[in-house]
Amino acid sequence: MFEHIIQMGPMLVLAGLIAGWVAEAASRARGYGFVIDMFLGFVGSVVAGAIVWVLTPGDIGMLAMLLIGCGGAALTIAAQRGLWRSARL
Repeated sequence: MFEHIIQMGPMLVLAGLIAGWVAEAASRARGYGFVIDMFLGFVGSVVAGAIVWVLTPGDIGMLAMLLIGCGGAALTIAAQRGLWRSARL
């Protein structure tokens, strides 16, 4: 169990940071800023990875976990952009 966390944890962190960076680079005027986008990406990635890890019985590969993390981070950032007003109007 701990080996799986040690292997997949960095993939989730990397996925969240990549998604946060891409979101900030793609739409600077609609977000709360670089740090908040990175944090939202990180949180969304870790939560999505944890949910998938709990719900799936078998081992998931590193690439699959990276893609799952990117998807969770993208959903979190999209929800932030769609539901909350931007700090920069």
